Amino acid sequence: MAANWWLALIIMVVLNGILVWTLFVEGYSASRRAKKWFFIVVNVIGLILAVSQFFWMDF
Repeated sequence: MAANWWLALIIMVVLNGILVWTLFVEGYSASRRAKKWFFIVVNVIGLILAVSQFFWMDF
């Protein structure tokens, strides 16, 4: 069960790392509203992936 929590944490960290890299390092120029929605969408996808792995992975 602890492996599931670590995998969920890794999923969220990786997706947020990609988000930060895209928005800040590469100089992605977008409006504040677009950045907010991009952040929300990435985190919702990450949350869905993190929760779904609890059901589909059997450790």
